[in-house]
Amino acid sequence: MTASAEDKIFRINNHLCHFSNNGVYLAVAFQTNLLIKSAKTLETCQSFIFTDVIQYMEWSLNSEYILCANIKKAIVQVYSVHYPQWKCKLTEGSAGLQSVAWSPDSKCIFTIADFNIQISIWNLEDQTLSHIQNLKTSAFDKLHFNPDGKKLAVIVTEEGQDNVEIYKTDNWKISQKLICERLHSIDGIRWSPNDELLCIWCSSPAESKLLIYSTVWEKPVGMFFPLETYKELKGIENIEWTPSGQLLAVIGFNETIILLNYITWKPLLKLYLDPVIRECNYLTKVYKECTDLEKSSDKRFASCDEYVVCEIHERPIFIEIGKKDDNDNFSIAKVKLFEFSTCGQYLALKHELYPTTLWIWNICTDYLDYLLLENPITAIKWNPVHPQLLVFSECTRVYEWTQKGIKSVPISKNMTIVDAYWHPTGEKVALCGYNKAMIYEIAC
Repeated sequence: MTASAEDKIFRINNHLCHFSNNGVYLAVAFQTNLLIKSAKTLETCQSFIFTDVIQYMEWSLNSEYILCANIKKAIVQVYSVHYPQWKCKLTEGSAGLQSVAWSPDSKCIFTIADFNIQISIWNLEDQTLSHIQNLKTSAFDKLHFNPDGKKLAVIVTEEGQDNVEIYKTDNWKISQKLICERLHSIDGIRWSPNDELLCIWCSSPAESKLLIYSTVWEKPVGMFFPLETYKELKGIENIEWTPSGQLLAVIGFNETIILLNYITWKPLLKLYLDPVIRECNYLTKVYKECTDLEKSSDKRFASCDEYVVCEIHERPIFIEIGKKDDNDNFSIAKVKLFEFSTCGQYLALKHELYPTTLWIWNICTDYLDYLLLENPITAIKWNPVHPQLLVFSECTRVYEWTQKGIKSVPISKNMTIVDAYWHPTGEKVALCGYNKAMIYEIAC
């Protein structure tokens, strides 16, 4: 693979440089300015002035509109790409603003008020406003759309009892209310990729349970009890479906991940994030960043500033444990990054305890690749088309993983890269620093 960077660097607010979902446009936000550029030529097509500094922006799914928000001042403004004279301003008012997002049909905007007081649903077509009350404050995932966007599941609390309400998005009327009496509390919900199943779980290590509810049969079709059926898993921190929907990954609070079969709901594979890399099998590969070129077995991986990623063969290897963030109010360290590849064969993850280490798990062979870096990993992004992973660690290099191995790609511009956003075709990527961004063309 070869890569080249565009000459132009954009000034941006915090990581606000996003391609539209159809791949035609690139939105760039800097201070109060919103620029809509051609993703192909990078020429400016439209420009808008927001009422304050832009802190958040998001394309609608149909790529016709883009919203900008100042969270602190609770202001949201919507712009049209094809009708620049049209705009819509939303103000949450005294309730404040915690977050904002588009509905999947691109017709409504969701705002969540401070302290989870309520969800406001702003319909841009008929200019109506609806509310969902009693949102659970402490839930991990409070609301979740199903993949086709026709249903919304929300965790609510009424008189000390947690329930799940399912709304139809065509009229925002409640269609089902799930009373989960077998769960001590409800801490998260997640739809399956085929829209038919809704996972509902309780995180508590002492009473953790996972309920799988079928919207087709309108009843629970599966349960998973870690304490009874798989005692190696302590609690349920989070879950994630593979893109195919045939496996469900369950993350425990004890650095353990298991994969459940979607038919039997029994564990198939387990991954424990062991701080010691042992001689388990000959296909486990460890790649380490170093500056001494003499330690590299392949000089092709050397970058222009003498950094290199080389494969380490000696065992055991002790993974560096990081210092806990003093600003984090949670006492339990968690998995910070957790993403399946588009094909579903690979799972990349980073745990808070090991900030400079990335695990890449091949779930078909149950083998691992490790990436050990000098700096903490800030983001990982899978190519939306190919099994190619970009890793970022607050430096001027990008780390590229493929099935052939890992290498370090230096960026010619002196820019610290902390995150990125792929173009839908997987042919280019917007590399983001703290206040700058650039487009990186990828040619395989």
